[in-house]
Amino acid sequence: MSEILGSSGTSSPINPIRKKALAENWQIVAAKAVTDDEFKKVLAANPIKILEEHGLTVSPEIKIIFDETNQEYSAIVTTDASEEMKEELKAEAKWWTWRLKMIKEFGQELDRQVGTVAGFDEGCGNELS
Repeated sequence: MSEILGSSGTSSPINPIRKKALAENWQIVAAKAVTDDEFKKVLAANPIKILEEHGLTVSPEIKIIFDETNQEYSAIVTTDASEEMKEELKAEAKWWTWRLKMIKEFGQELDRQVGTVAGFDEGCGNELS
């Protein structure tokens, strides 16, 4: 993942203009998800649609796959991608997979919050009888 984030000090295989656009749009989505629970809920329920609405579009050579069993998204490079673009596309597919996993975590965080509140409310009424 360091080749995507640039933390290794090396340049990313993702085109710098594309990488900048992805990063800027992702920062907006992530900040909104952290500060707005309603947006977070909508994002977790339909991440691809919401990301597209915020300018984050998947390259045509990358396919997003949803695993019903694990309830997880992943991104893969399609077989028709050109050889000279595969390294960049693989890095971008990792970028998408990582963001989609983060969105899943947002959704699980909401589930935990709702479960805690619901459990608390149920316990309160019975103790006063």
